[in-house]
Amino acid sequence: MSDGAAQGDDDFKSRIAVLEAELASVRRAHDLQSEMRERAEHEREQYRKLYTLVLYELERLKRQLFGQKAETVDPTQVQLVFGPVFDALARAEQGDQGAQDDVRVELEKLRAAADKAKAEAEASKPKRDKERKSHGRRNFDREQAPVVEIVLEPPERMLPGGELLEKIKDEVSEHFEYRPASIVRVRVVRPKYRRPTRAPGQSPIAIAELPERPIPRSIAGAGLIAHVITQKFADHLPLHRQQEIFKRQGVHLPRSTLANLVQGGTALLGAITEAMWQDAREHATWLAIDATGVLVLAAERCRRGHFWVVVAENGHVLFRYTKKHDGSVPVELLAGFRGYMIADASSVYHELYRSEPDIIEVCCWAHARRRFFDALAVDRDRAMVGIGFIGLLYDAHHAATHVDTGVTDTQHRRALAQPILTKLYGWIAAERPKLVDESPLAKAMNYLVNQREPLARFLEDGRLRLDNNVSEVELRRQVVGRHNWSFAGSDDGAEWNAIATTLIASCQRHSIEPWAYLRDVLTLLPGWPKRDVLQLAPKFWKQTREQTETQQRLSAARLLGRFEDVHASEVRA
Repeated sequence: MSDGAAQGDDDFKSRIAVLEAELASVRRAHDLQSEMRERAEHEREQYRKLYTLVLYELERLKRQLFGQKAETVDPTQVQLVFGPVFDALARAEQGDQGAQDDVRVELEKLRAAADKAKAEAEASKPKRDKERKSHGRRNFDREQAPVVEIVLEPPERMLPGGELLEKIKDEVSEHFEYRPASIVRVRVVRPKYRRPTRAPGQSPIAIAELPERPIPRSIAGAGLIAHVITQKFADHLPLHRQQEIFKRQGVHLPRSTLANLVQGGTALLGAITEAMWQDAREHATWLAIDATGVLVLAAERCRRGHFWVVVAENGHVLFRYTKKHDGSVPVELLAGFRGYMIADASSVYHELYRSEPDIIEVCCWAHARRRFFDALAVDRDRAMVGIGFIGLLYDAHHAATHVDTGVTDTQHRRALAQPILTKLYGWIAAERPKLVDESPLAKAMNYLVNQREPLARFLEDGRLRLDNNVSEVELRRQVVGRHNWSFAGSDDGAEWNAIATTLIASCQRHSIEPWAYLRDVLTLLPGWPKRDVLQLAPKFWKQTREQTETQQRLSAARLLGRFEDVHASEVRA
């Protein structure tokens, strides 16, 4: 090979090497650009998720601070988004106009049934005679307050010849006045006599038996104990405020004394609440359960305890305080229960479902709806669709519920609600792949998919509720109380709270005045047979109080009879 040819080969190889080096450089630059692009896309996606979550939190905080707390939406706005959704579902299922018409017919039938149920409910209300407008004042004749009648005669009536005035009629006007409550010091006098003659073994002294008070050797009677408990746990007045109120009335009752009254009273009442728990576990078809936290005073910093509420289908409202909030607590509270349990999808109940196969999980549609409501800020139209579907389920429930009896027809409700559930989950299957996993709406849909079986369990029995709102409403008692007393003074104090609140909440559920109930029950408990203590529960109290034996016990034990007669003489039927 000549030197020229060799030189040409060397130049060719050098150019190839240069090109390969440039190609490698380009590839490296391309890989770097690709990596940077992927990183940028990933960061963009993360920032998008972060933006969505921040927007969601911002809207929720704005609503909590400045907006209404009720989770309400405009029904008109819901209906606007429903038409296209049902059309799309119908096309996906059958692809013809007839399917769309069938869906619309079903929807209109359901709405008509719900409107009819509402109209019947309005029509069933007792009609009142047309009355003259009272300019915003209540009709005093319907009030339950005692009436004190004052007769004002004209001056001429008092003069000589006034008896000749001819009475035409009475002009009657009414207003409310306030009579301060007061503590009465009851002095029980028991005359002591010497018997002139006595039978063998008989004491020479004759004296009446002292009626037993709820708390032995206490300065308080049943009425005062009931008053302190009602003020503290029904009206949320802490003991230091009650102490100041008593002081203004001229009675010095230290906080320690008031605390002793609460302790002694709830120690007696605890027997009733335990019997109520047992009755609920053995005889209720369903229980609704929820919990909230509470601070408990400790040496260095407050500890966190928990109040649990269980509302039983058979009429009991039950509270319990526990130091822990884990899976062992529901297992202990509901030991022996067999039936449906309505609750949210909290992991704290998983151990209960595993250990108690006879307890059947029922999930809450109000919790499901709340997730869609929270997603309104970031995806309004689709969130409205979810809210609308859940609203149709409630319409189906109302349409299948008898207006007068409140009994729900299981078959009718299932026939109305099952097609709605099918459409709802069909819509979720179509829309869920379009959403970012971390978005609020995706989480709302995931909740419905993951809890599909327990959410649909209300179809099995007409007695089952669609939601757990009944226990959440009762739990607000503790939430409102926390704003007044801030924390429980001890674990024992929290347990007293649970006992008293159980009875007060159950009283209000059965339209019983709590103070009168607690006064009478505290009067009866010292001598009441333990085997019959459930008869004193609010659920059975109206029947128990009407019994002759109960009336005799109350008459024999109560020490304020004459004082109450004074007030009764002022009451006009």
